[in-house]
Amino acid sequence: MNAHLREQFDQAVSADPGADAGVMASAAIAEGGRVRRRRHRLTAAGVAAGVVLAVGVGVGVNLRSEAPPPPLTIPAAMMPLAAPGCSVGAVQSGATDVAMFLTHEATEQQRAAIRSALDGDARVESFYFESRQTAYERFKQLWKDSPDFVASVGPESLPESFRVRLADPAPSTAFEQQYAAMAGVQDIVGRTCPESAPVGGVK
Repeated sequence: MNAHLREQFDQAVSADPGADAGVMASAAIAEGGRVRRRRHRLTAAGVAAGVVLAVGVGVGVNLRSEAPPPPLTIPAAMMPLAAPGCSVGAVQSGATDVAMFLTHEATEQQRAAIRSALDGDARVESFYFESRQTAYERFKQLWKDSPDFVASVGPESLPESFRVRLADPAPSTAFEQQYAAMAGVQDIVGRTCPESAPVGGVK
């Protein structure tokens, strides 16, 4: 995350009581480290062979011309805010709701596999898929009072996600571990929420 975007983000969340600034900052730092490591790997591989494997999916990228670095996505813990009544931070066990964020490179086949797994999972009470465009529309509404921050972000910067409500919070840890291991999944955020909260526990 560049300094300008971070400054806009800090201003945006400073007035929002639902935002956990510590969690958001940690996520932003972690994402920045991943991006720097990814760029270093791309540079080294370009010198050695002119071709690298894209992170997470193993797709060859031709570096004979100077390709731009992969887009910087907003970390999963930064953009979504906890819905009213839900735990602000992620819980380690006993989650009632789960937001499952996909990698930027997730394929249609991977999305279909995740959807099929959720559809046949007895632990799942309900779920829905949120596209980047839908996430962007919600993002613009949530941050409408911070137009500079909104202007610095596009739909391509926001992750696709599955929002899940569990039938029983008891197995949430095993549930999250299972789906975190699936191809195309980047982050899973579990929260405890009342039944009246939106599915997934996110605004």
